[in-house]
Amino acid sequence: MSRVQVDPGLSRACIFLPARRLALLVLFSFPLLNGCGTSGSKLSVSEMTARTNAEGVQVVEVDVHSFYFKPSRIIVESGKPVELTLHFKSLFVPHNFTCMDGDAGISVSRGAGFLSFHRTKHARFTPAKPGEYEFFCHVDGHAKKGMKGTLVVR
Repeated sequence: MSRVQVDPGLSRACIFLPARRLALLVLFSFPLLNGCGTSGSKLSVSEMTARTNAEGVQVVEVDVHSFYFKPSRIIVESGKPVELTLHFKSLFVPHNFTCMDGDAGISVSRGAGFLSFHRTKHARFTPAKPGEYEFFCHVDGHAKKGMKGTLVVR
């Protein structure tokens, strides 16, 4: 029985070449995919007035996209509970919804991490006083990229 000899350098190249290509593909694709989407500063303001359900709770649904919220302006009434449903739409970039003002009865910080596409989170609070309060994503400077909005309490 005869043996076939394989050049060790050739077999190593056959194994590592596809792995190198895959590593390069991932390395160069991630920044491109991470940049996909729209910066919040380029979008027009979308406004939503909360609807009140049978229990008297103001219901608001917010889509959390890559670098913007939809709606970016939410109108609610003071003294009535608010139920936020946050739908995270970004696949690769973690995001957060933060709105804080203890004096106004607003304390919300909900987030979803890497690979959070189609994840849903809920938050409930009762705004105590009228005013305009900023909400934003506090992850890695996303607010500076325009990922913020306004909660209007009437």
